[in-house]
Amino acid sequence: MNSSAGVLTRPNNIEEVCSRLASFRSAEAACAIKDFAARADDVFISTYSKSGTTWMQQIVHQLRSECSTDFDEISCVVPWLESAIDMNIDPHADQPYSFRAFKCHLLYQDLPKGGRYITVLRDPEKVLSSFYRFFDGWWFERGSVSIDEFAATLYMRGSAAGRHWDHLIDWWKRKDSADTLVLSYEDMLKAPDKAVEVVADFLDISLGKNLLETAKVNSSIEYMLNNSRQFDEHVLREIRDPIWGLPPGGTSGKVAKKTNAVKPSAKTIAALDEIWSETVGEALGFADYHALRSSLPNVLGVDRSDD
Repeated sequence: MNSSAGVLTRPNNIEEVCSRLASFRSAEAACAIKDFAARADDVFISTYSKSGTTWMQQIVHQLRSECSTDFDEISCVVPWLESAIDMNIDPHADQPYSFRAFKCHLLYQDLPKGGRYITVLRDPEKVLSSFYRFFDGWWFERGSVSIDEFAATLYMRGSAAGRHWDHLIDWWKRKDSADTLVLSYEDMLKAPDKAVEVVADFLDISLGKNLLETAKVNSSIEYMLNNSRQFDEHVLREIRDPIWGLPPGGTSGKVAKKTNAVKPSAKTIAALDEIWSETVGEALGFADYHALRSSLPNVLGVDRSDD
């Protein structure tokens, strides 16, 4: 709690947000990763925050469960590895499906080795907008922190998931590995049904035509919008919000229409470009995200020329 009267409050400035984020994850939850032994058929969906993680959780779960939608929230059936303990989930336990699947926001170097890996890359500017929208109304009072403040103090310096640019560099190097599927969020938006088929092939899952079509429908933006409570992190919020000092009633929707995007200022965009040049540009030689995406194997067969 964050007041002398013991009243839960939502921050109204970015400094207070960062202060409370220091307790985002318990020490017990963090230690669970170090002791985790991967199985050969485990699937780790490891992306940077706001890069299609929830979407990919749903795709993988639909494919392995023959399209079950019998879950409270997606992270109850595809646990967040780093926070499972904090959600009263044993990450080491069996899962009631053909293989275990986990959500992660980790670099490959920090993940348990020996399983299978899926990541999704996304334009940093779009990630910033989505990340800000996700925090607005949950981790701070709606509108009390600007997207430019959020970018400068949290996103550019790195969240609990680290820095986005480091993730792009780390996972790009895995793009030709047989145990890793690397997709781009922008390609998935253009060919969502094909994305489901490609994930099924990577996981060696063969569903009948009807079940495959159902998996595509259940993984669509329309389905996820219409069933948004299954994808809104409410289970984690209900357990951890009091520990973070946040009052109930916050919003943390993960599925949104593109019209909800918040635009950063030209100054912030220039700062993002500078970070790109110093990190991804220096390490991989790509001038911008479009150049990186254009060099990614086009497994979804989309037209990238109009981006």
